[in-house]
Parts: sequence; structure tokens; C-alpha cells
Amino acid sequence: MNTLRQWIRQIILSENAARENFMEMWYNVEEERDPMNYSAEGSGSHHRDNLKQLHVDSAGPAIDTMFGYKRDLKKLWNKMIDEFDHRSFWEGPEMKYFHSLSYYGGPGAGVDKLSYSDESDEGIHDLTAHGFFQMYDKTGNKDEMSTYGIYNGAHQIPTTQLLFGVVISGRVTLATKDDAWTESRSKATPKDFERHKGSGMPKRIMPTDDMIDTLLFEEADILEGGKIGECVLDNWSIEAIVCNPTIKDDLVKAAEVLAKQYGVPLLEPKDLGVKM
Repeated sequence: MNTLRQWIRQIILSENAARENFMEMWYNVEEERDPMNYSAEGSGSHHRDNLKQLHVDSAGPAIDTMFGYKRDLKKLWNKMIDEFDHRSFWEGPEMKYFHSLSYYGGPGAGVDKLSYSDESDEGIHDLTAHGFFQMYDKTGNKDEMSTYGIYNGAHQIPTTQLLFGVVISGRVTLATKDDAWTESRSKATPKDFERHKGSGMPKRIMPTDDMIDTLLFEEADILEGGKIGECVLDNWSIEAIVCNPTIKDDLVKAAEVLAKQYGVPLLEPKDLGVKM
């Protein structure tokens, strides 16, 4: 009898019930959510106080409402993942998560100490590889981290971003098939950092219809679309250093030192199952 129940339950789960339940709970509400006046690409990477400072035209209450939606959306995604037993997939051996340290250019681009940037994307000064390893430990990191999800050959990682980076593991709090435009550490004010000092800096998707459509809930979603984009991890640990051996000798040597220091493997991009 137990086997029959498990079989029936698996059939129900295979019908993408998590996505359907999410959509029902998100859209079928008594009080309609206010329309979003901010685009994901233009505003999604800003933290709350940072965004308020950019929009000084009495937009504070609307921004607070928007961030409430962002929090609710992420909470609901995680609720569906847990209720429909998909967390074991997202945090299981089929998945790998790569955080690029050459996202904004080469491994030496950016700054070694994180500082507040201006409002323009051109003004981003995110961490260098050196700054990253100064700021984060091997385990127990509370700031949520954006990664490229990698599943059985499905991924969207530009070659330039595979020069240097880390494989990390942790609690998956969001998965999308494209760029999720989540908050950037470099677009936060001291007030933003103070607000999240206990739990770490969050990364949340913009609650627009277009962005909601990019959400992934289970393995079948990746298979159906043939790709996976941004995945966010919390309470994460470094599992490996990744370095393209064709970059500068001093960076390769630095990667070797880091791998030894952290007691983790030193991998090449091809070891991740990623085609160069």
C-alpha cells in the first residue's frame, strides 16, 4: 500500500504542481498588488535604501511595497520547493553552482574592498578575486550569492566569465532560467548593510510578470527549456576553485595557493561539464 501511495504521489508531482500552485497562490489574491513601475534591468540590482536615494521624488512608500513583494515572492518559491520535495534535486549531486570572479572583467577587475557605487551600471565596482577571498570564508557565509546553475550540460555561462571563480554549495533560495537581476552588493548603502547585518545581504528577484515567468521549480523545467540561468545560494561553502589555465601565470599560481589554503580541488572549466 505504501508503494502505491508513493507511486500516485510521484505522478501528481510530475505534473509540475509546484509551478501551478505557485501561480495560483501568487496571482489569485483578494487584494491586487500594485503595478510595478520599476523594470528588473533598471532597478532589480539595487538594495532598498540605495534605490530610495536614487528616487527622491517621494517614491519611498512604493519602494517599500515593492521590496515587500520581493520578499513574499521568494518566500513562496521556497515554500513550493519544500512542499513538493524539489529541494533534494536543487541541492543534490545533479546540480553544480559556479560563482564567477571575472563577471565584471578579468579576475583583477574591480576593488579589493567593497564600497558603495553610484547609480549607473557603469559605476559598479564589485569585488576582485582577491577581495572575494578576503571577505568570505570557506564555510558559513551568510551573504546570499548569485551563481550560474549547471545541470547535465544545461547552463548559460559566457566563456569570459569562466576565467576564474568558485564552485559553492548551500541552501538554494531561488532558481531562474535567465538573469534574475537580483540585488548587487555594490548597490547597497551603509544603511542597507546595517539592515541585513544579522542575516546577511539578500538577493531577490523583481516581482514582475516577466521575471516570474523565468522561475524554475524542478528538474523538468530545465529539461523542457534546455537551459538554466541564475541560482541564488544562502549559507554557502566553497567546494572548489576554478581557473582557466590559459590566463596569466601569476593568477594560475594564485589559484593553486588558494586551493591548497582552502583544502579544496583546483578545477578547470571543462571539469564542470562546461564547454569552452
